Amino acid sequence: MTSETLSLATRPLWPATKDVLLISIERMLPRPRSFWVFLLLSLPVAFGALLRIYPPPGLPLTGFELYGMVIALFFVRNLLPLVALLFGSALISDAVDSKTLTYFLTRPISRLSIFLGEFLAYLVTVLTLTVPCVVVTYLVLCAATPQGAGFGAPDLVQDLAACALTLFTYGAVFALLGVSLKRPLIPGLLFLFVWEGFVANFPGDAPNYTLTAYARSLIRHRPAEEGLAELFSKFFGVGESVLVLGFVGVVSLALAIWIFSRREYVISS
Repeated sequence: MTSETLSLATRPLWPATKDVLLISIERMLPRPRSFWVFLLLSLPVAFGALLRIYPPPGLPLTGFELYGMVIALFFVRNLLPLVALLFGSALISDAVDSKTLTYFLTRPISRLSIFLGEFLAYLVTVLTLTVPCVVVTYLVLCAATPQGAGFGAPDLVQDLAACALTLFTYGAVFALLGVSLKRPLIPGLLFLFVWEGFVANFPGDAPNYTLTAYARSLIRHRPAEEGLAELFSKFFGVGESVLVLGFVGVVSLALAIWIFSRREYVISS
């Protein structure tokens, strides 16, 4: 085997993935989209600060219970799936538009390395934006309360893990949508606001077929719901929720990689 052949040999999977990861983070994190997403994720912080400064009279919830509601209803149920849609569905199209994909495809690296590097860059980016907002929300609502900020520290760690799993699963689903459809944003919004928004609250077995019902089941420390909210809210065990979300995420990621590895992309200079 000549030196020229060796130089063109495909690089090992993980070193090539690491290079794609570093290049893609530099493309994703400083973009205006990341700034606006960070502002969106900061809304619960502002909401929590407003509640602490101007508490409603007769509020029956403690700061820790309010924090649980914010994590379950604002972050896991609404904000994080939307963030995953904005980044995940554009995972490859952004690389095409920025000519980054052209650079990768002309290098001796596999399609698997390219997609894994892009997806890991997505995870690093969205977690970098999400984790500080969740932690600050916790501190704003729980610090200087009778329970103290250290009361729910173990729950905070579990909540961060739940947020990471939610971003992984939805990101994989929307990455699959992004490589399958030319314009994935509208179908993604319909999936979030029609299927996930309404079906997850139906009585009976309908919530079994939604992701949000499993994701919100990971948050165990929010106040018990009453009346119609209790009737139309279904909860699963933590182990079952982790298993379902992990399975859906892995399968979606595998299908996205399979489709990406077989698609033809025009190499432009």
